[in-house]
Parts: sequence; C-alpha cells; structure tokens
Amino acid sequence: MGERALQGVSAAPGITFGRAVVLDRANSRASGPVREADREVEAERARGALRLAATDLEGIAADLRRAGRGDEADIVETGVLMAMDPELAARVETLTLETGREAADALREAAEEMALELSLLPDPTLALRADDVRSVGRRAAAHLQGAARRISEGVLIAVSLGPADVAELAPTVRGIALSGGGVTAHAAIVARSLGLPMVVGAGAGLLEIEEGEEVVVDGDRGLVVRKPEPERAALARDDAHRRRTARETAIARRLEPAETQDGRRIRVLANASTVAELEEASRQGAEGIGLMRTELLFLEAPRWPSREEQVKVLRPVLARMFGQTATVRLFDFGGDKTPPFLRGISARGIEVLLNAPAEMRTHLAAVVEAGSGADLRLLVPMVTKPDDVRAVRAMLDTVLEGHGMPKVGAMIETPEAAEGAVDIAKLCDFLSIGTNDLTQLVLGLDRERSRKAPVMDPRVLSLIARTVRAGRRAQIPVDVCGEAASDASSLPVMVGLGVDELSVAAARVGQVRQWIRDLSFESSRRESERLLEQAGHASR
Repeated sequence: MGERALQGVSAAPGITFGRAVVLDRANSRASGPVREADREVEAERARGALRLAATDLEGIAADLRRAGRGDEADIVETGVLMAMDPELAARVETLTLETGREAADALREAAEEMALELSLLPDPTLALRADDVRSVGRRAAAHLQGAARRISEGVLIAVSLGPADVAELAPTVRGIALSGGGVTAHAAIVARSLGLPMVVGAGAGLLEIEEGEEVVVDGDRGLVVRKPEPERAALARDDAHRRRTARETAIARRLEPAETQDGRRIRVLANASTVAELEEASRQGAEGIGLMRTELLFLEAPRWPSREEQVKVLRPVLARMFGQTATVRLFDFGGDKTPPFLRGISARGIEVLLNAPAEMRTHLAAVVEAGSGADLRLLVPMVTKPDDVRAVRAMLDTVLEGHGMPKVGAMIETPEAAEGAVDIAKLCDFLSIGTNDLTQLVLGLDRERSRKAPVMDPRVLSLIARTVRAGRRAQIPVDVCGEAASDASSLPVMVGLGVDELSVAAARVGQVRQWIRDLSFESSRRESERLLEQAGHASR
C-alpha cells in the first residue's frame, strides 16, 4: 500500500515527519460494574485523581509563566478550575456510586457528558472548551491507570486534546493530528504559539493509523499523510530542521529591518487572530498585524454575534497593538466559512454584510471599540466594485462614538476588483491582495490547489501588477496576504512588482524577513518585468 493523504484543516503551520503515537485508542472499552461495597472507595479514587490532575495543570501553567508565556498559562489554568468543578465531581460520584463505574471510566464518561453539553452552547467561546474538559478527564484517568505522560518523540494522533496536553507534550512530540477539534480551540492556539505543526478535523480515518506507523503532518496545507514516500518524508525532515534554525535566527535578528541589499524596505506583518500568534510574530520581528480574521471564532455560532461577544473576542489581541498597525478583516462569511445561521447563502464577504445592514453596523461598532488605541485598518473582503468600499465608509460614520476614524482598505481577491483597482484605490487608504482566492477564481482551481497555485501564471500576475500600479497611482500602500507572501519562489516577484507590505503566518515572519534581506530589489524588479513582458503585458 502506497502513501495515503487524509485532508483536514490547518491549525498550526509547519511540516513534520515521525512515527505515530496514538493516544487513548482503547478508552471506549468500559469494564464491568464495581461491587456496591467497593463503590465509595472507587469514588474517592476518582476524587483523588481529579486533585492530581489539578496539581499537574498548576505545574504546567507555572512552567509556562517562567518561560514568559503568560497567556498560554492563563489558558491552561482554566483546566485547573475544570478539574475542581463541583459539577464534574458530582457527575463522577453518580457514575461510581450509583452505576458502579470504575473510577477511570467514570472520569472519562463524566468529562464527555460535560463536553457534549458545552459544545452545544450558543456562545462559541464556551463551546470551544469542550476539548479542555475531555482533556481533564483523560488526564485524571491516566493517573489511576499509571499512564502519566511518558510519550516518546513522534507525531501525536488523537481524537481531541486540551491546551495543557499540547503545552506539556510540545518538548517531545514533533506534530499533532486530531480527528476532531477546531482551528480556534485552545489546543490549536497553544500549538501555534509553540510552533508545533498541527492538523485538526482529519476525520475518523485518522484513528485507523497504527502505533509506530510513519506519518507526515503538513500543517501548512492541512494534510496528514500515512506511510509517506521516502522523498516526502525527507522533505518533511528537512523542512522541520530548516524552520527550527530559521526561528532561532529570526529571534536574534528581530530588531533589524526587512530591507533588500540595495535599500528597498518592506514591512512584514503577521496574519494573527489570537494572542498566541501575535506573541510569536512579535518575537520574530513582525511590524504589526496584516490580517486578523474576525470570522474564525464564530463559524459555529447559531446566530449573528452581539457587539459584546465580538469585543470580548477581539479586544485581547487588539489591546496589545497600541499605536501599532492592526489590520482587521471584516467578517468574511460564505463559501467554506459559512456559519449555521447563514447556511445556503451564495454571497461571500462584503456582500453578506451588505445584505444584513443592522448586523454590519454592529460588527463595525465592535471592531472600532475593540481596536481603540491601535493604528486600526479595516479590510473589506471580497470587494468587486467601488460601491462596496463606499458603503463601509458611509456606515462607519454612524458608529464611531468618539473613536478615531480607522483606515479603510479593500481586499483585492476577485478579477473584477483587480480590473477596477484604479477606481477602488481612490476610496481606500491601502489595498491588500489575497492571492489565494484571486488565483482560484482566475484559474478555476479548488481552494486546496490554489494554495499551491502558480501565482506567477501570466493571468494572475498581470492582475497583481495592475493592482500594485493602482496603489502607486493613489499613493497608498499595497499588501500581499496570501500564500504568495511567504513562498520562496513568488516572494521575489511580489517584491519586484513593488508591493510595500507582506502579511504572513506568525511562524513564517522571521523567514520572510530574512528572504527580503537576501534579495536585490533591482534584480527582482527586472525579473518581474521579464515575466510580465512574456505574458504580453507592460510593467508600467
């Protein structure tokens, strides 16, 4: 049998290779009932295991604080509260005393019951704690079974994990693949912060992987590859080593500007929607946020989120951006990012918001409030015409409530927007080119293939060049925030075309800054002109 790829969702970037360490596969096998005379003893064993789990979590949080990772410590400490939750203890006691479950089984079952209830809550932030509760139950049960964390180096395969699991296992595991989970779950946030490649939502087929089986986790493309071919495994090993070395160099050189050898300065910003991503990007020298995806925490919401719910999610990140560039993309719902309350829509991006003016007003007010103090830039998604930007500006005037007017920019990710970039730019303070969707729409590719797409295809490259020229004519900065911004082959061409900013994943910031330092702008400009001339387009 050759290699087999399982498609999931990218939760933390990076590519790694190792042997599978399968966590908790046998948990579903329950034992027989405990004799009534022994049930009180079993209940006390369960209570003691919860106390040990809480002690574990306190220790992990303390280690994170000593390492300067206070935000991750805060996340882990929520597990301490869960382990000490009277409701969890009561459910465990009911299962042990009334139904005769063994302590370890009772702990896992009670945690699973609470997790299922949490996952159904309308508040998406609370719903995401379901995996955290499961993690507490699994940890407590492991103490009873003498299975405290002794996981050898490899790729961790599991149904779900909590943030403490990730923080504790990061020094030994090379990557993580989950059959369930979400990109905004606490475990994924911690994985991104610690630079651990992670794929979630890979489906039940992931759990067919055998202990010790060779696996590649591609956190860039959301793939898990079973029994990879030797060439793929070698590339993954090389990539992991290169990333480790690049990160160490990036941190050491974070205060040096990203400037080509002949003096062209490029701002490198981060795609960051969480505190963990922002902290990692800052360590590597990011000069601000180039893309904050506001829709991520609300993809499972049963209704439009309130202003208070949105501010609660946005403020922890934006409060750290005082005086710094913070580019917040307005809700980009639709397509593969459609929450339950919008199922069946055909619209995407700004069109969805324009069809719901009251909700759009609430959204704008929340972003402006949460971003107070930052150099706030609002990015309008899936723009197709100048009126899209004009409508956002008009509504902004009604929600400022004493706050300063943020900058407004258009996401140029449709052929229509690129063709009309000159007129759109007249209404904007900046432009941001989304190369993934632009490539997908121009070449007719699916979303996965567009991530690896030939952005230098003449049809795509000419539209990017047109957008850059429109920005230059309007005297506003132009940013690239798609895959092309952090791809070694396309980055020099983007720089040569004259883009001013590149926005990349937090873990890629340092590498991209170094690539820029290694470039000659003049050579890159000549190469981009050559490619455009081959396509039958002038570069100016």
